[in-house]
Amino acid sequence: MGACVSPHGGDAGQAPDDPKAAGHFTTLQVRGGLVQGRDLHLLRLRNASREMYGGGPGRRGLRSVVRRGLAEAGRAGRDCTLRVLVRPEPADAGPGDGSVFSPPFECAHLQRPGVVPPAQRVDIEVEAPREVPASALRLRSHRGLRAWPDVKHLATGPQLRARAAAMAAGFDDALLVSGDGHIAEGTFWNIAFWDGSVLTWPMAPALAGVTSWRLHMALPGAGIAERRAPVGLGDLAGQRAALAVNSRGIQEVAAIDGHAFPGDPGIAKKLRALLASDRWEAF
Repeated sequence: MGACVSPHGGDAGQAPDDPKAAGHFTTLQVRGGLVQGRDLHLLRLRNASREMYGGGPGRRGLRSVVRRGLAEAGRAGRDCTLRVLVRPEPADAGPGDGSVFSPPFECAHLQRPGVVPPAQRVDIEVEAPREVPASALRLRSHRGLRAWPDVKHLATGPQLRARAAAMAAGFDDALLVSGDGHIAEGTFWNIAFWDGSVLTWPMAPALAGVTSWRLHMALPGAGIAERRAPVGLGDLAGQRAALAVNSRGIQEVAAIDGHAFPGDPGIAKKLRALLASDRWEAF
C-alpha cells in the first residue's frame, strides 16, 4: 500500500489545509479480523467521495483494498485500529498498484451529474487496537468549527491545534463550539448529553459519526429516548452526564470548562452494552 498521512499525529501537519486536496478517511476498530458498522463506514467513504469529488470507488473496490492491505500488514484475522484513507490522485502519478481507482467508477450512476471525478487512491493505516480510557474527559471549549463539517476529511490541522492548546492549558481535549457558543462536536468524536430521561445530540454543524449512527439505530429498541437540539455552553446545568462517542466507544466527560457533571454511570453502561451487541462482520 502507499504511504499514509496520519490524521491523529505523526505526519498530519503535512496534509493540505484544503479538505478537497487532503482527502477523507474513516476509522474502525478491528477485533479478530472483524469490524462493527462495516456498511456504515463504506457508505461514509462513498458519500464523502461523491460530495467532495462527484464520485469515487465503490464497495467492492474499497473492501478489496482493505482486505489486501490487512493481509500485507500481517493483520488478517487479528486486532488493530484501521484507517481507510481516500485521496485524489495526481493525473501524472503513473501506473497504480491496484489501490488507484479511475472513472468510470463502480455504480457510476450514483455520481453527481455533470461532474467528472478525479482518480482516487485508497490507502490504509494500521495501528495497535485502541480502547476507551477509564478516566473521564475534562474539556475546554474552543470557538471554531471544522471546515466541511459533514465530511470526515484529512485537513485536520485546526482540530489538532485546538487539542494541543487545550492540553497545554491542563485539559484533556477540546470541544468545538460555534461563535455564539453552541456546542458542535469534539476534535475527533461526537458528544451527547443525558438529563436523566433523554439523550440529546447537539444541533450544530458536525460530522455524523458511525458509532453515533449505530446508537441511533439501537436506542429505540432499548427504550432510550433521544433528540437533536441546540445545546449552548450556558445550557449544561440540567444535564447529568456528557458522553464522547467515536470508534473506540464511549468515554464519560467529567467537565466542560468550569462546569462539572454529576455523572450517571448507568447511561454509559447501557450505551456500551448496545454497541457491544452489534454484529461483527468481515471487511
